[in-house]
Amino acid sequence: MSKSARPPKKGDSAKKSTTKSSSTKAKSSKKPTAKKKTEKKPAVKKTSEKKATSKITKKAKAKKKSPSIDDDHILRELEKELQNSDEQVCLGALERLSQLKDPRATDVLIKGLTDSRHMVRIHAAAQLGERKDPKAVDALIGSLNDESVFVRQTVAGALENIGGVKAKKAIARSEGEGVLLDDLPEGRRLED
Repeated sequence: MSKSARPPKKGDSAKKSTTKSSSTKAKSSKKPTAKKKTEKKPAVKKTSEKKATSKITKKAKAKKKSPSIDDDHILRELEKELQNSDEQVCLGALERLSQLKDPRATDVLIKGLTDSRHMVRIHAAAQLGERKDPKAVDALIGSLNDESVFVRQTVAGALENIGGVKAKKAIARSEGEGVLLDDLPEGRRLED
C-alpha cells in the first residue's frame, strides 16, 4: 500500500493538525501582503497608459498638420476613379474619399456633385453630409436645384447634418418652393 492509502496513526493526526494550523497562520499572514501588491499594480499601469496615449496623440496631431506624399497620390488616384465610366468604380472612390481625414478630400467629393449620373451625385452628397465640413455648404446649396428629386432630398439631408444658419435657410427656402417633395411622383402601372 502507498502512504496515502494507509489509515493515519493516532500520533500522526496530531502532528498533521499542528502543521496545518501553523501553515494556515503563515498563509493568512501572507494574504494582506499580496493584496497590497495588487493594489499598486493598476496605478503603475494607469501611468504607463497615460504616457502611451499622449505619444499617440502627438503622432496623430503631427499627421494632421502635414499631409503626406501618399495622401497626395491617393487623392489624385481617387479623383481619376471618379471620372471612370463604370459607376461602381466611382461609388467605391466616393466611399474611400469619405474615409480620408485629409480636408482636401472634401474638394474632391464636391466635384462628385456635378457628375452626370444621379447615383454618384447622391452618394457624393451623402458623404459630404457625413464629413460635416462647412466648406461644402455652398456646393450643396447649389445642388438643391438638381434635376433628380432623390439628389435634392439627399442634399437637404446633408445640409441638415452639417448645420449652420446658411444651410438651414437654404433648406427652408427649398421646402417653401416645393423643390423637396414629401411624396414621390406617382409611377406608371405596368400592365399584366
